[in-house]
Amino acid sequence: METTSLDYELKLLDWLTRCEAIAESDAFIQLGHPQDQVVHLRAKLRRAAADGVNWREIYGWIYEQWHTRRPHFPDLITMAAEFDYSRSRSNET
Repeated sequence: METTSLDYELKLLDWLTRCEAIAESDAFIQLGHPQDQVVHLRAKLRRAAADGVNWREIYGWIYEQWHTRRPHFPDLITMAAEFDYSRSRSNET
């Protein structure tokens, strides 16, 4: 059981690192496309969720760390609504 918990923690840390790299990138803002940063971050969070990781835990940490420097990042409730909306649309096809 401990191995499973450790495996999950390592997987969570891996996905957190990937998402953090997107969050800390200034390129999106410099190019004038900050919403593209949110799109890329949301896509990475979807992949994390598909891999069995709690995307809300990852995004909650990222939002807490970055929302003052990235005001275009939606809060967790808004991100969850967007996440659920896009998931329901993909289930329709």
